[in-house]
Amino acid sequence: MRALRPFGRRAFLKKALLGTAGFVLSLVTSRGRAEAITFWSNSDYVGKTREGEYKDFYIQYYKSFKRIDGAAWRLKVGGRCEAPQTLTLGEVKALPGTSQVSRIKCVECWSNKAEWSGFHLSELEKLAHPGPEAVGILFRCGDGYTEYLSRAELLQERVLLVHTMNGRPLSDEHGFPLRLIIPFKYGYKSAKAILGMEYVDTPKKGTWSEIGPYSVDGTILPGEDHPLDRGKVKRRIDGGEIFD
Repeated sequence: MRALRPFGRRAFLKKALLGTAGFVLSLVTSRGRAEAITFWSNSDYVGKTREGEYKDFYIQYYKSFKRIDGAAWRLKVGGRCEAPQTLTLGEVKALPGTSQVSRIKCVECWSNKAEWSGFHLSELEKLAHPGPEAVGILFRCGDGYTEYLSRAELLQERVLLVHTMNGRPLSDEHGFPLRLIIPFKYGYKSAKAILGMEYVDTPKKGTWSEIGPYSVDGTILPGEDHPLDRGKVKRRIDGGEIFD
């Protein structure tokens, strides 16, 4: 796919430290101090295989990581906003919501679709009140992954922050407790296992764009698709969201 070659991710993963028991994530507060995350469970790690609850979806995490304890998890929203938020999973699920069927398209050429339920960023912004200088959001995830998207992209109607997949709470493998669905971009832009959202005043690079040959923009290009729900039969796509 031109600049989006699958080599970058696979080559890096061979060198990455997967399944490290000593993995600890920290967030940096506005005062620059490290704030230790304490909501890891004592159970097994996520991201060790490519299979999850739905066998016709492939799983890909940046690094394997301890499963998140939903009762202890908090979504931290900060940065360039007037009212930083720390929300429980119950509070996140209580935000006015919606559902849609969207297909995830990976740079590795496969795709699949599901029904996703969650909420639009605009509902969260009613609480956080981002400042006029906030041009985008940097997402921080449970596996140490980061991803950036502009607010203009995130506020589009087809973009959701989701907690439910096919009528059931997200499984760990599919992004529990909260993930992004942005169906007109490649899957690496749809951050999973979100821990924090930081409003920033300058565009950033996400992890894969920083270390591999993946575009910062990530919009799906014209080319080929091998949908897993259709027997991987190759088809041509025009670019942008795949609706069928």
